[in-house]
Amino acid sequence: MEKLVFVALLFCVLLPESYACFTSNQTHFTRMRIGSRFYQECKCDDPGSEGVKLMWLDPHDQEILPLRPGIESNVYSEWVDEDTYRLFISSLGRSISGAYKCVTVHNGQTYALTYNVEAYDRPYFINTNETQYVVSGKNVTIFCEARSETDPLIIWYKQDGLTKIRDGDKYETSSQGLIIKGVTNDDKGLYRCAASDLKTGEEIIRDIQVEVISVPKITEIVASPDSNVVAGGILEIVCMATGSPHPEYVWRKIPKYSQPIGNHTFPAQYAHWKQEANRITIYDVNENDAGAYECTASNVAGSSSGSINVDVYFMPEITKADSLVAIEGTTVQIVCRSQGLPIPQMSINYLGDEVDERSIVWDVKNISNIEVEFYLTFLRVNRTHDGFYVCNATNFLATDQREINLAVLYPPHFDEKFEEAWGWSGRNTNLSCDNHSSPPANITWNYQGNDLTKEEQTKINNIMADKIHDNPLIIENVSLYGTYQCIANNGFGEDKKIIVLRQGFVPAAINNVTITNVTATSVTFSINGPEFINGPPIKAYKAEYDEAENYNITDIHINRTWSIDRPFRIDRLRPSTVYYIKFAAINDVGDGPWSEVYDFDTLENTNFRSVPLEPVWETDVEEVAAMERKLKWKQEELVDSYNIRLCPMNNGIIEETVCTDKTIEPAAEFQLNDLDSNTTYYLELIAHNSNGSSTPAHIMFTIPAEEERLLSAGALIGISIVVVFFCLVLLDVVLLLWRKQGIIAHCCNKKKKNKREVSLNSRDRKGLLRDNPEPVNDVQKRASNGHREYEYNKTTGVITGKHSAV
Repeated sequence: MEKLVFVALLFCVLLPESYACFTSNQTHFTRMRIGSRFYQECKCDDPGSEGVKLMWLDPHDQEILPLRPGIESNVYSEWVDEDTYRLFISSLGRSISGAYKCVTVHNGQTYALTYNVEAYDRPYFINTNETQYVVSGKNVTIFCEARSETDPLIIWYKQDGLTKIRDGDKYETSSQGLIIKGVTNDDKGLYRCAASDLKTGEEIIRDIQVEVISVPKITEIVASPDSNVVAGGILEIVCMATGSPHPEYVWRKIPKYSQPIGNHTFPAQYAHWKQEANRITIYDVNENDAGAYECTASNVAGSSSGSINVDVYFMPEITKADSLVAIEGTTVQIVCRSQGLPIPQMSINYLGDEVDERSIVWDVKNISNIEVEFYLTFLRVNRTHDGFYVCNATNFLATDQREINLAVLYPPHFDEKFEEAWGWSGRNTNLSCDNHSSPPANITWNYQGNDLTKEEQTKINNIMADKIHDNPLIIENVSLYGTYQCIANNGFGEDKKIIVLRQGFVPAAINNVTITNVTATSVTFSINGPEFINGPPIKAYKAEYDEAENYNITDIHINRTWSIDRPFRIDRLRPSTVYYIKFAAINDVGDGPWSEVYDFDTLENTNFRSVPLEPVWETDVEEVAAMERKLKWKQEELVDSYNIRLCPMNNGIIEETVCTDKTIEPAAEFQLNDLDSNTTYYLELIAHNSNGSSTPAHIMFTIPAEEERLLSAGALIGISIVVVFFCLVLLDVVLLLWRKQGIIAHCCNKKKKNKREVSLNSRDRKGLLRDNPEPVNDVQKRASNGHREYEYNKTTGVITGKHSAV
């Protein structure tokens, strides 16, 4: 009021004469929404003699001035015309709400038109989503909250705002929204929430789309091909669930084993997982993929979980098989541990001769649901238990094996405590001190001569000093005959062996030979060796024989040698013939002296049919190896069958247990098609007739591996012909392009020449262009001036002349 008085006094001073536009005070009230535009005109009805004098004041009684260039203002005044002054508010807000006055003065008194402008907020929604989900079967709330100057009135509608919802058994309104009881799928649809401000009359509307949803439910979890899968395969697990909206899936692996298996580290399985929605695929399944797989299906309504157990069958793997060292007589245990699924069946086998099982105890113990141990306990181990044992772990998938070496330590032992050895001039003698011991024994030699002088013994001791620990002991001076003692010691004990080295001699003469069988072409003897042998044993006998009529004529006779395990038989003799023969024994020292000469007569061939001769091979070992796959021998007339004995060989030793015997009709060959490749065989062939059997013929051969032929011989020949033909065509094309020669060039030139001759002949109907033209008539004769009627240019092919076209 003080300001109004001041303004009134100021007008009185400045204006010598009073004037007025209106002479009463008036008050108006206006409510407008925040952000609205407000303007009010103040009009001067009675300006007086001095004209219009109006002024606008803001709520703080400050004059509101018109807009000036370059200055922006939300509240300003402006003259509409000479008697109308307007107030303008471009955007109404709470801070500028209040009493705006249009003032004038009359007779020293101020009059004002007051406009109380109040700004208010429009109602607005909070916590109200345009799409809301409700769970089927439950009581749920559709949220709709509003704010305004006063508590708004909320009214609900359904089906595009046409049907008003009232409280009842199905619906109930609350301060937060609309409660729907026992939601069903029929409650899905469009709902309208209308909020009204009773003070301002403002109303706002929000359409809410309600979707009925359901909590997911796992119906089935299926593993393909099966929940029991073999390691290395592919496993698919599918999780099937119901729910609206369609659920999302999360997988979780619950390991079955607390520790990693084999060389895998957990969680190695994630590296080969692939998830596609409700499906997971595991490639190259390994042992660590076993366990429970949990599937969680979730949507906005909730979630549910289910699981499936997966077992991974994997091949046995031996994880422990340690070699052992034991002292003879102690207790020792071999332990073999393996893992696998199903649990492997285990055994431990000895690689060698059977051992005494009376001192052995077996036991099996399951360590876990995938691991098992096998125990082989020796209550009192001995040297026969020394060697390699094979631990086997087997299930339906495969078998794993591991060798275990059991080394039994025991003192040296000689199989023979006494041995006799022979030596002779010109030969080094080896004396063996081989023994059974573990660890290997140290060898010591002693020499005891026969009636040696002190000087000789000293000399021998010096020689032996350098060889005292040798095995074998090599006697280079054969004069050192006598007794040798070998002592073997390894720290667990010692053993001794005596070796007597004697001088060896060749066998004595043979004095007892008997003929046991004579035929027309063969003779068989029984030979008894010398009664006394002062040297190595006899290993063979030899004979020298010839027909009687030739025996004294020459010193060159037929020789035959038999090993002591062969029949002493001579074949291929002449029938009805007298033979002389003598014998000698053979040992390592050499050949003994000849026996006295014996004589025998062969039988006549017409009166006696002899046994067959020993078969003679016509196929050698190299031909068998060259893929012939057959053995051939000479056919003999006196044979009615052949006995064949075939044995595989292993490291040069015949495997007698797997030999096969076969009898065939008289033939000259034997097929080898059914034999194994890369295997050596020993074959024995015996010819047989009614009088007996021949001596065996032997052969050893190896069947090589067959090499695969990529192409047959015919295919190779065909390819060769095609290649040669292609090269000839290529050469002819080169000659055509380079020199215009060759078969192609000749054919092309001949064709062109024929076409050209045909063309010229068709044009030269009168034969004027021929090399030897036929006689012409008077009209065609050459004119007296030498001009020809036609002239042909052989280079260009153009005809010129009197009647030509040129």
